[in-house]
Amino acid sequence: MRPITRRLIHSHLWAAVLCGAAGFGLAASAVAKDQDAARDSGAAADFHVTVSAVREVPVGSPMPGLHLQAKVKGRMTDIYIAPVDFVAKCGLKLSKGDEVHIVGSQTKFGEADVVLAREITIGSYTNGTYYLRDDDGPFWEETKPVPQPIPAH
Repeated sequence: MRPITRRLIHSHLWAAVLCGAAGFGLAASAVAKDQDAARDSGAAADFHVTVSAVREVPVGSPMPGLHLQAKVKGRMTDIYIAPVDFVAKCGLKLSKGDEVHIVGSQTKFGEADVVLAREITIGSYTNGTYYLRDDDGPFWEETKPVPQPIPAH
């Protein structure tokens, strides 16, 4: 009778260990998914970066307009500014090496992290802050006036 009892105890012990490991794995996966969901849901972004590259995405492509590349928290990130004609109307000029302050929301576009800039300040507030979007959407829509940058004091 003893060998049967030992096998039952031994098999119950392994079942408990395996269930615990599976539960831990599922919990870790859920935490990772929650972090991704926060990033996907338009999590707030507010950071100072140095522009690594400036590029124009042509009309007809996804997210056409002016994009910046910069390292955000150690990861190269695409920062979408606005359509090129709107950027020109605002008088916004950006170059590689510029120090910028971006306020916006971080999201995913396919597999890439993208920040949709809401406002951008170039340098140490010498050029003013350019406002690109508000809670109702982007300022380049025809029904909205183009906001003027707020000059530095």
